[in-house]
Order: sequence, then C-alpha cells, then structure tokens
Amino acid sequence: MMVNKKIKTVAEWWKQFLQACPFLISDWVKRETYWLKNNVKKNSAVLDIGCGWGDDLKTIAKIIKSSIGIDNDLKVLKEAKNNLSRFKNIKLFLKDAKKLDFKDNTFDYVICLGNTFGNLGRDKYKALKEMKRVVKNKGKIVISVYSEKALPARIEGYKKMIWPIKRITKEGTVYVKGGIISEQFSRKKIKKIFNLAKLKVNIQELNPISYICIATKR
Repeated sequence: MMVNKKIKTVAEWWKQFLQACPFLISDWVKRETYWLKNNVKKNSAVLDIGCGWGDDLKTIAKIIKSSIGIDNDLKVLKEAKNNLSRFKNIKLFLKDAKKLDFKDNTFDYVICLGNTFGNLGRDKYKALKEMKRVVKNKGKIVISVYSEKALPARIEGYKKMIWPIKRITKEGTVYVKGGIISEQFSRKKIKKIFNLAKLKVNIQELNPISYICIATKR
C-alpha cells in the first residue's frame, strides 16, 4: 500500500501512513498512546511540543487539568483545533520550541513524542533547555525517539510516503528531499544529550525500534 498524494489533510495522511507503514512503526505509536494513558497523572498541567493534529492531547484530555499544544505548522494547528474543539482544557498555539514564552516551572509534564525531537536537528539542544526551564522541579520531560535499530523500518516508511531520500549518515540521520531531517538515537547518544542539559534521564525501550526517555531536573 502506498500513500495517496491526493489526500487533503495531515490527519488523513497520517492515518493512511499508519496503515501502510511497517508494523514496528505503527506499534510504536500504539505504545506511546498506552504509556500516556497509564503514566500521566490526574489533574496535571501538560505542554505538548510538536502537538501535530492533537491526537496525544486527545488521549489524555479527560485525565489532565489543562494542556497547551504548540507546533510550528499553522495548517496542522488548524486541524488540531478541529480535532480538539470539544475539550475546553486544551489550548493551541503557533510557537517555536526553542524559544518558549511560558514562565519557569509551569508544567507537570512536557511531552515531545513521535520522534519530533529527532526532527529538530541542532535546535534540539535549545529546545531541551527550554523544556527544562518550563517543567516543574518535580515534573517530567517525556521524549519518544527512534532507536539505533530503526533504520530499515524508517527507510521502508519513507518509501511508502514517497519521500526521496537524499542522504543517510553512519549514525542513521536521514536527510529527505524538502529539507526534512530525521535522527535516530542510541542510549549513549541520548545520555550525552541529556547530560549536557543537566537532566537525569531514564531510558526505556517502547518497542524494538524506539525509546521513551523520561527526564527530571537534577
């Protein structure tokens, strides 16, 4: 099954991609959803960085007290507003992850899922610094990324998306036509990044091609 180029919305594209992509990728998404349902505490304040069309926020909308979703894509945010219109405790904004205008120690959870972190390139360091600033002292930063075993599934997925690959590095960073950069991460690489940000991180394998990283302030 190939992705239909004529689909009109990002949400439609994503649903079709999940049907077409390798099992390990769709399984990863399901495990992210399961983790959110079973680990985010009631009455929490949540910031979703790279919220897309809002499915992760919809998953926890009835659990949390309030949430804010940010994305740098206005078209996607418009879809998210339609997707989440019935939830009064969710607000959406067009914002840059590396330059947040929220006060220090605001959120119980800052989540960044679906390898959004792996699409930030060099900006991921600034974004992580901002996540640390806005999360509460006893709060959690939750980031989900591709693992070092993900490359075969990713390449198959990109082909399904009809995205021409320009270059792949030894570490598995994929450069796709259109300016998209997508990284994958080993445990060693994750620890190095979080150590630089002076964050304590617990790395868990969600499935064979993904990690979920739960970080706290030291």
